[in-house]
Amino acid sequence: MRRRVGASRRYRQCNMKSSADSVVEAGPTARRWIELSDLNWGLVFLVYTVSGLISAGSVFTSGLAEGAQQPYYYPLLWEITGYWTAFALVPLIVFAFSRLPVARANWWWVIPVHVLISIALGIVHTFLMTGSRQALYALFGLGEYQYGHFGYRLLMEYHKQFLHYWAAYAVLRGIAFYRQTREQERAAAALKLKTSELQRQLAEAQLQGLRSQLNPHFLFNTLNMISSVMYESVDRADHMIAALSRMLRMSLEENVKPLVPLRRELEFVECAVELIRARFQDQVDIEIDCAPDALDCLVPGMLLHNLLENAIKHHSGGEAAVIRVRVKIERDENHLHLHVLDNGPGIQSLDEALRKGVGLSNSRQRLRALYGDQFRFDLSNRPEGGLHAHLAVPAQSAARLQPA
Repeated sequence: MRRRVGASRRYRQCNMKSSADSVVEAGPTARRWIELSDLNWGLVFLVYTVSGLISAGSVFTSGLAEGAQQPYYYPLLWEITGYWTAFALVPLIVFAFSRLPVARANWWWVIPVHVLISIALGIVHTFLMTGSRQALYALFGLGEYQYGHFGYRLLMEYHKQFLHYWAAYAVLRGIAFYRQTREQERAAAALKLKTSELQRQLAEAQLQGLRSQLNPHFLFNTLNMISSVMYESVDRADHMIAALSRMLRMSLEENVKPLVPLRRELEFVECAVELIRARFQDQVDIEIDCAPDALDCLVPGMLLHNLLENAIKHHSGGEAAVIRVRVKIERDENHLHLHVLDNGPGIQSLDEALRKGVGLSNSRQRLRALYGDQFRFDLSNRPEGGLHAHLAVPAQSAARLQPA
């Protein structure tokens, strides 16, 4: 019992530690909405420098308008030192807002804290400006720098420093919002890609399951055909076994591919036709007519064979002495059309036909897994007798899917 309690405690401690780690990991994302490393400091320095030059030009032209005859380097020195020392304090502003971001839940106490921080940084900035100007005046022999009453200067400068502090906040907030939006877009795109990949894997798994269901169904039917003639004609049975061997080899080669070129599917169907003719001999007449521009289109593997097999299998109830099956394949701009017409007894209803066996229902499931609602599969009775199976799928070219 002690061992169990100890293990339970350790388990709870591990869980608490994992939860704490997750909070620590999530915390920086929620609090530190922007960090020092997120900024391009060269660009920030350039912005402050250009702003200082523009401000110096404004002060100089304002002096000219008032009749002052001071050289340009005085306002240049004043403004550049003001903007450069303000730039030196930007990391502290970024640090303050990254640790104390303003939010709806905390604004009532965070904003007063930032006001106090802005006052402290304003005082530091004024001291830095004054000290740097005094040092530069002495360095260049410009005499003594006169700044006036320091207390009033602190108050005067703070008006601009207050605006600078919250303008920096607005810029940082905009950068953080932009980064967050981009990260959300990337996360959404990654999630969409992952979801699409999972859907593709699920569809392939479903198709593989349907394919594995279809192959034994086809094999059993073929073996039954062979067993029905092996005692009548050894040569015919041998011919059928050879054709079956070729079909199984082709089936295994295409087993992992949900779509195959129509050209390849027709090769498979030709082997099936050999089997059928070997069994029924003169009692079957099968004709396949395929448009040349449709040969490179992709179709579900063994689907055409399934339709052909269905036409032969359900012909036994017909009155015609000879089984006639016509396969016509054509292509329009957007779709590939497969028509299988026979002279059998037809069907009472589509639901009844789907319930008769694995073949048709399996084909319908595979088509839905591959194309969703972008396919058409109709079974209808022909006026002259027999069944017309019409399949229309999107015309996808095998050559277009090859890598460049």
